[in-house]
Amino acid sequence: MLLPLACLHGRVAQCLTALLVLAEPPPRPRRVARAHGARPPRAEAALPAKMAAELYAPTGAAAATATDIANSNAAAAAAAGRKGRPSAPLPAPPPPAPEPPAPDNNNLESPNWQSFHPTLRERYMYSDEIDLEADTVLATLYAAKKYIVPALAKACVNFLETSLEAKNACVLLSQSRLFEEPELTQRCWEVIDAQAEMALRSEGFCEIDWQTLEIIVMREGLNAKEAVVFEAVLSWAEAECRRQGLPATPRNKRHVLGPALYLVRIPTMTLEEFANGAAQSDILTLEETHNIFLWYTAANKPLLEFPLTKRKGLAPQRCHRFQSSAYRSNQWRYRGRCDSIQFAVDRRVFIAGLGLYGSSSGKAEYSVKIELKRLGVVLAQNLTKFVSDGSSSTFPVWFEHPVQVEQDTFYTASAVLDGSELSYFGQEGMTEVQCGKVAFQFQCSSDSTNGTGVQGGQIPELIFYA
Repeated sequence: MLLPLACLHGRVAQCLTALLVLAEPPPRPRRVARAHGARPPRAEAALPAKMAAELYAPTGAAAATATDIANSNAAAAAAAGRKGRPSAPLPAPPPPAPEPPAPDNNNLESPNWQSFHPTLRERYMYSDEIDLEADTVLATLYAAKKYIVPALAKACVNFLETSLEAKNACVLLSQSRLFEEPELTQRCWEVIDAQAEMALRSEGFCEIDWQTLEIIVMREGLNAKEAVVFEAVLSWAEAECRRQGLPATPRNKRHVLGPALYLVRIPTMTLEEFANGAAQSDILTLEETHNIFLWYTAANKPLLEFPLTKRKGLAPQRCHRFQSSAYRSNQWRYRGRCDSIQFAVDRRVFIAGLGLYGSSSGKAEYSVKIELKRLGVVLAQNLTKFVSDGSSSTFPVWFEHPVQVEQDTFYTASAVLDGSELSYFGQEGMTEVQCGKVAFQFQCSSDSTNGTGVQGGQIPELIFYA
């Protein structure tokens, strides 16, 4: 019996399909040879990047970079899941539209992190040139560490050191610990110790991790009032509650702080500071508050869980630029005119104040305005009074906060005093003075209108931390 043509074609197609299916070997199960409980190699390799991403959430351009990483990882995982599995053929995609040429910004060929940073690495290896920027230097440092390019890593660390200041010192401290850069860590500590109150009040302090918070609050060399340390710890706790999605209640703040709360040296505050601050913060229990009040006032003091000794802080150093001092019957007059001198240092220091001469004819009071300038820009100033006792000793006048002074740059220190008595003055001035590990260089200032210069006059001392 003859079959219709359509039926014949259908049976031929079924036979061909059966032959194709029989010809394909069955898939073999993949063997995974790893020890019980061991982490897959891919997870091990991704762990440092995951730690960095969790500790330091990217912002701005860095956030877009992190999104690129996540998208590329997700695409790779999806592709791996489809491998070895038949899929329907897809139509060919249309040709991409031509893109405009990328701007010549460090010759960044691709915005994707994984292609961007190897490009920087290779350019540095082949040409020894790199154009670092604040927005990319940390990611570049991570790439230099990952691909073992120590010279590039050193360039990144040097860049970070030059941009180091009080407002970012705490964040860079946590980064330097993560990247295991001891030199950068030491530079961060120098800034944090000398400008502790500014560093603790910065926004960056609230962004650090708990371990970095702990070592900062433990620090013996912090030049800060304990009330400022306590306020900074509360600000960090509030920020940490937000990061964990918790209401910023006193109980939750204590929870996120944990043992770090008991590193604050609350008993070293004055009674007034404690009563107006920590005692009303609600973060201490009633028993703790009661015992601390008793510790201030009672003869039989209770035991406290908080440290009882004050921080040592940093000892100020003094650079004396005159070899002798003198006075005369008609010199030195303070009549509201400016005494000024320029100076430079060979390493970063922090100018805390000026040492000034007082009256040469007994006890006297002076009104004084001190300033520190760089290229005509006022960096710090203070208007105050001081009383001299008639001796040739210098009398310190302090800025509100120590001022960071960079190496190999001239700064101008000025003082305008007003008083009726004649004062001592310095003589046999030196153009260069070695003070500990710091070398000072002095030169005359055009701002000086009262006779002070390198060889003689006023502003005998610079008070600094190093």
